[in-house]
Amino acid sequence: MKSLLNKRLPGILALALVSLAVGAASGPAGAVASGTTPDATASGLSKKQKKAKRAALKKCNKKHRAKARKTCKKRVNKRFRKLANQAPKGKTYKVDLGDNYFAPDQVDIKVNDWINWSWANVAGYEPHNVTLAAGPKGVSRNDFGSPTTAAQSTRFKRQFSKPGTYNFVCSLHYEMTLTVKVTK
Repeated sequence: MKSLLNKRLPGILALALVSLAVGAASGPAGAVASGTTPDATASGLSKKQKKAKRAALKKCNKKHRAKARKTCKKRVNKRFRKLANQAPKGKTYKVDLGDNYFAPDQVDIKVNDWINWSWANVAGYEPHNVTLAAGPKGVSRNDFGSPTTAAQSTRFKRQFSKPGTYNFVCSLHYEMTLTVKVTK
């Protein structure tokens, strides 16, 4: 057991350092590790709806009594939760991550469609991630950053709300490329 640990320890430490470096480069660690995104599609609300919700909650905070503030906030959150559940649904496309490839390496989809990345064909202990290299104006790299992992059960799903061309890479293996073309 000790000799196995001695063989694996350098690789484990290297993976940890790479994971930390990629996480630090792609934004807040909590946003990447948990799979959440600041994109409007993650909450199901458009930017306009989010702005309206913030304004409504701001009005609630101006109420003098604590009970009135709490009741107002509950009402606002309930109203906007209903709007979020009415968000446009789209088709879901599957992309597999293998050892140094995305399959397929090009996907054509419509606005509001989803891509579900799956680490299903990773044979060894080679870690991978999904990183947005380039995308339409106004789309943040942090909106499409997955955790770096070699676990075969990992899944990463994102909805595409803006038309344009999205170029993805594995930040550890730049020969792994994926092009997603989103049309209206």
